[in-house]
Amino acid sequence: MTNAAAAASSSSASSPPNPPPPSLSLMPPRLHALLCIYLPHPRPLVRLLHYSAAPGADGRPQQKQLPPSPSHASSELWIAKALAAATLLRPRHLPAFRRVDPSPLAAAAALRLAPCASSALGIFTALHCSPLSITPSAHSCQYIIVVLCKSGRQADALQLFDQMTTHYGYFPDARFLSFLVNSCMCANLLDASVTLLSKASEFGCRIEAYAYNKLMSLLIGCGRVHDVVALFERWIQDRVYSPDVWSFNVVIKGVCRVGYVQKALELVERMNEFGCSPDTVTHNILVDGLCRTNEVSRGHEVLRMLQRDGVCTPNVVTFTSVISGYCKAGKMEDAMAVYNDMVASGIMPNAVTYNVLINGYGKVGDMGSAVEVYQQMTRLRCPPDVVTFSSLIDGYCRCGQLDDALRIWSDMAQHRIQPNVYTFSIIIHSLCKQNRSDEAIDVLNELNLRPDIAPRAFIYNPVIDVLCKCGKVDEAYLIQKSMKEKGCRPDKYTYTILIIGYCMKSRISEAIMFFHEMVEAGCSPDSITVNCFISCLLKAGMPNEVDHVMRLASGGASSIQEVPSPDIQLKALILEEWREVIFPLAEVLHLLPVFLVLFTVV
Repeated sequence: MTNAAAAASSSSASSPPNPPPPSLSLMPPRLHALLCIYLPHPRPLVRLLHYSAAPGADGRPQQKQLPPSPSHASSELWIAKALAAATLLRPRHLPAFRRVDPSPLAAAAALRLAPCASSALGIFTALHCSPLSITPSAHSCQYIIVVLCKSGRQADALQLFDQMTTHYGYFPDARFLSFLVNSCMCANLLDASVTLLSKASEFGCRIEAYAYNKLMSLLIGCGRVHDVVALFERWIQDRVYSPDVWSFNVVIKGVCRVGYVQKALELVERMNEFGCSPDTVTHNILVDGLCRTNEVSRGHEVLRMLQRDGVCTPNVVTFTSVISGYCKAGKMEDAMAVYNDMVASGIMPNAVTYNVLINGYGKVGDMGSAVEVYQQMTRLRCPPDVVTFSSLIDGYCRCGQLDDALRIWSDMAQHRIQPNVYTFSIIIHSLCKQNRSDEAIDVLNELNLRPDIAPRAFIYNPVIDVLCKCGKVDEAYLIQKSMKEKGCRPDKYTYTILIIGYCMKSRISEAIMFFHEMVEAGCSPDSITVNCFISCLLKAGMPNEVDHVMRLASGGASSIQEVPSPDIQLKALILEEWREVIFPLAEVLHLLPVFLVLFTVV
């Protein structure tokens, strides 16, 4: 064996049988490992990524061509996986992909390999910006927008949508635009939804009326009725979309809710211009709006017109709206007349109808008729609900028949109906009015055991008030303490009751403590609270605290228009004391000169 042959044999024995190409040694190890996991044969892709790494005979980079792949789609997929891996793991190696000249198809496929929306957005930004600057396709833009919307990142989606339409010149189709609008509405981005729908005609999209109707309903729910009316009139004027009956019903309901019944009538008259006719829902909304604005007679006239024309048959909602309007006006005879007319028309009343009548009779103090309506309700097998019993309890309490109200309270358990927060409030308030504080506390404790009811301050305040009036300020404080433990924040009425209650017991220091707590809690004391507290402080001989209280009140309560000065308060207190002592002893006119002299001296 020659020396050359021996050297060749030694060299072949010490080297691996398939040495890696030079390009593989230049690839980052982590990226190469990731490619080996993703791809069954990564070496062709490696040569593609580093085709200029091996020098040629002339010393310049030798541009080697990758052997033809089995299919073009397979090559694009390999490139897409490499792009995604490099973007997420080794973004500094992205400039090497410029030699490959990735296509928009590969960039679009790379987006689908992202594990989350943030990664997808990062890949999109990296591939379509410098150094690669791959022009994205319309499909890529829409895909990343959908991913962002589904992840709750509507703001980023809208920003990318603006780039898609303004920078890249891609216009969405009706289906995609409807998806984006609906996603923004679900995220409560109502103004963005308005902007998108207003641009639908610019994009050449014809969006269904459903999207516009849903958006107007959400705006009305937020109290933006004026915006809805302006948008609706602009949209129909610009012929952005063709409104249907539901469109008009949404706007009519909104304007009726804020009392613009005349505007509602104008909209009803305009329905024929767009080939729409008012249906039963339209008339129900209109009748309810008229009755809510104390125009029950006009609402009843619309009901008679429906019965007379026969085009739209009134239903139980139409009759109940008129009955409710008469009940709120205290015209129970008219309400029963409409009820009888409804029954004669073959329309069966529902629980809402009976509840309206029971509540109306309770407010006028006719509990006999209210009980008759309740009995008729049970005879017709219409099951009562919590509103039924609450209306009966409220009616008995208004008439001073508290024991009957408590009997109805007990009957609720037999019907397996749980009282709600307003039922508790009615009972507790009525018990406190009759100074039955122990029973009121028992009902309050029962309320505290209900995990499904969030306690409210207006329920606790009557109990605290009756305890303070009875001189049981410590028990009232315990109620306030348990109130805060239940997560219910005291309001200004709670603090005012406690401050005056402790002042009446001559426990001024504790009253001052509650006043400080009231201000720190953000409850602005009104002028009545401040004046009563200052009067108590002056009676207790604590004029120095008056200035402090007035400073706190003026700094923390914007509702106080003017707080009297200590001198005026002192004069008022002296005059009050003189009036209490002297006026019972003599006539006012006989003491008028003395009264004026004292006022001048003070």
